[in-house]
Amino acid sequence: MEFCLHENSIFRANPDYKLVLVDRLSEPDRRQLHEADCSEDLYGALVPQGGSAQGWRAVSCETALLFTALLEAGPLPRYALRCLGHDLEPTIKRLLVDGVLQILLSNEFTCGPQVAELFGTLRSHSSRSCNFDLAVSALRYGQELSCLPQTELGRRLYSYGRKPVSPKLQRRLNDPAAVARFLGIAEEGILARSLHRHWTHVSVSHGALEFWWQWLSKSEPPRETAQRASFKLYLSPVVDDMPEALETLIRALPRTQGVTGFKVGVGLWGISRPDKIVVYFAQLDDLYRFADLLRTRLSGCAAHGVPFSAAASENGLLSWGADPPHGATKGERTTSWRMWVTWRLAEYLVSARTAALSTMEPWQYALERLSLAGIDTDTWIPADGMWPAALERA
Repeated sequence: MEFCLHENSIFRANPDYKLVLVDRLSEPDRRQLHEADCSEDLYGALVPQGGSAQGWRAVSCETALLFTALLEAGPLPRYALRCLGHDLEPTIKRLLVDGVLQILLSNEFTCGPQVAELFGTLRSHSSRSCNFDLAVSALRYGQELSCLPQTELGRRLYSYGRKPVSPKLQRRLNDPAAVARFLGIAEEGILARSLHRHWTHVSVSHGALEFWWQWLSKSEPPRETAQRASFKLYLSPVVDDMPEALETLIRALPRTQGVTGFKVGVGLWGISRPDKIVVYFAQLDDLYRFADLLRTRLSGCAAHGVPFSAAASENGLLSWGADPPHGATKGERTTSWRMWVTWRLAEYLVSARTAALSTMEPWQYALERLSLAGIDTDTWIPADGMWPAALERA
């Protein structure tokens, strides 16, 4: 039976949750809730009541109102039908899959990942990009790691596609300084003059470990000051083609509008990752124009390919993502596009483990659930204006 949302469908608030206003929480719980969701629209939390509900959920005022309205089972309130408009179906499906609401089917109230099997697909499959198969391979790999907790599973998905380092390459590029010389970005390298003239070098490290060589534009404001999403272009050549690709990039950047900075993975570990070169833009149109330019100039470079990114070239050499707005994901481990995506996908894979799905594999469920956040998982293109709904935890 396929799910069909219509005005006679009967819903109820999940009785395994109790809605608690943020003001009624203890100080430690209130502080923890604000760390998870710092939005002005935060109403409070859905607190599990010993049933099947999975953990606390921060809720917006809109979700809290709908939850309260459906404490007594019945059709969706007219105000919800009117206010949600075109967002009605994805919003209700998201609340059902996440277990916030339940729907009456075959004389029984149900919710959770099993409900997703009744939806049919939200995706057309008509325009799958070259990165779709790469993402599916990563998710199938993650599905097999059934013993891993969500945190580690998210890390594995994020790192998927990293190339193994051969002993020969290890001997040739045995430290970050050797890699910098190989790439031409060392102090005596062919790109040093251009870097000093147009860019300010900053270190991106965690403790004693440096992860990125990063440069910020001397003419554009830094992306960290923006309160909106920033856009990132991934340049992903194979290791042997990195010097050519990086030189082409750095020579072209000074004449490119809207670039706020770029970074390169540090050392052999950094250049073996898929997302080894990242360029930041304030506007998506500027990113597209620069990608068009690079495609023609880098036609001879072999592609590595970045999972969970939207294609900007047919072979996977160029792709892009949209970071969440700065400060919007307080409490998240990072505000990176791919980190946010892989963290969500790990969460959905874990949810599917115990759901006893009959017609859908966990990786398929993870894609369907992510699509409810406004991401076309055939192309990995984020929907315009997706972040307010995507960042809401319920």
